[in-house]
Amino acid sequence: MSDVQLCPGVHVVAATPFLPDESLDEASIGSLVDFCHANGADGLLVLGVMGEADRLSDAERERVIEGFLEQNAGRMQITVGVTAGSTVVARERARDAVRRGADAVMVSPPPGSSAGEPLREHFRRVGDELGAAVVVQDHPASSAVKMPAEFIAGVVEMLPPGSVVKLEDPPTPPKIARLRSLAGAVPIFGGLGGVSLLQELEAGADGVMTGFGFPERLARIVAEHRAGRVEEARRVFDGALPLMVFESQPGIAAGVRKEVLRRRGAMRHATVRQPAPALDDTTLAALDVLLRESEVGSRKSGVGSRKTMIAVAAPLTTSDFRLPTSKRRNDPCPRSGENSTPGTPSCSASAGWIRSPGCA
Repeated sequence: MSDVQLCPGVHVVAATPFLPDESLDEASIGSLVDFCHANGADGLLVLGVMGEADRLSDAERERVIEGFLEQNAGRMQITVGVTAGSTVVARERARDAVRRGADAVMVSPPPGSSAGEPLREHFRRVGDELGAAVVVQDHPASSAVKMPAEFIAGVVEMLPPGSVVKLEDPPTPPKIARLRSLAGAVPIFGGLGGVSLLQELEAGADGVMTGFGFPERLARIVAEHRAGRVEEARRVFDGALPLMVFESQPGIAAGVRKEVLRRRGAMRHATVRQPAPALDDTTLAALDVLLRESEVGSRKSGVGSRKTMIAVAAPLTTSDFRLPTSKRRNDPCPRSGENSTPGTPSCSASAGWIRSPGCA
């Protein structure tokens, strides 16, 4: 059984860095992990859809998982995507990820499946005796599978304690509200680039699992909302929304996000594995405008600090985007056996969990 629960808050879907020749850029894994930690992330999701997981070989998957776990060194919770076309492969991937040190695994329905007993059994077998939480990803855009809230609630009941739902079936707020009414305190996270984050929080979400070139904005929105400062959360959300939408464009989303991360010094290159469209001059010019406007808005609103603002002219170094120790968020929830009482969940969401001292 798992006694580790994913912290509420922001779990960043990590991009997979590549060199210009499309080989893995393992050196950039460290800078990307440092960047996310310095900018308020509670966790990382490795090998998600935006991590180009379906474009990696099995050997590369292992190198990416090991790289993120090693560079993270326990600072944030790590979830690993293990979706596969068969139950056997997904189950093997899940166990391998947990053996390597992952706190949770994420599973999406195999393409071609449907919301019925075989899919229910698929999730059950992946989670059976896993020893870690399972993230049920509800993302029809990638799986082509629609799962009603009632089906998801039934699936979560069979999974290890602490398992969560990553709900990305738009419109997300009403489905989150429906699932919350059915599944009680089951942790629910939004996604989809954060474009509905504020409304998802209003509907009962515990946070967000998504990629965005400005994770500190996501962290600020969630923190302000949880503190009851809804209007401040709305102001930050409204300021970030244009860039969120621009980053989420179908077909070029990974390329745009990687370009933002490259400009912020989080990775050395914005390479996306082929086949994928290149960012043309029109797109890059529009991105330039959005980034300039975003920087000005950040200064006015006080989001982040000077060292975490966008640097279009010259990339930042790792030391540039580290926040002073006094301004970093608290450490993430303790792993199993760390600073926790046996039998007590290691973390808790706002929806009725008992919070441990390790949660931010």
